[in-house]
Amino acid sequence: MSVSGTVAALVHHPPMIHSQAHRHHAIDHLELTVADLEQSVKAVEKAGRRVVQGPYAFPGGRRFHFTDPSSNELGVCSEN
Repeated sequence: MSVSGTVAALVHHPPMIHSQAHRHHAIDHLELTVADLEQSVKAVEKAGRRVVQGPYAFPGGRRFHFTDPSSNELGVCSEN
């Protein structure tokens, strides 16, 4: 989905195994792709939301995570 240059995608991470007896599945989350990550951080904070991770570099760009009013964690990434 794309709205005004913002792309949204559901992200699923494969299970992470910490031991043979203990298996965790990463939670799916909504991730938005934006042109200007720093502007997005400022907009999220101005809206009163809390940035819980980042911004940080990852292969292919930079990303941060924030929580919505229902405490769901959302990701925002940029290719630059």
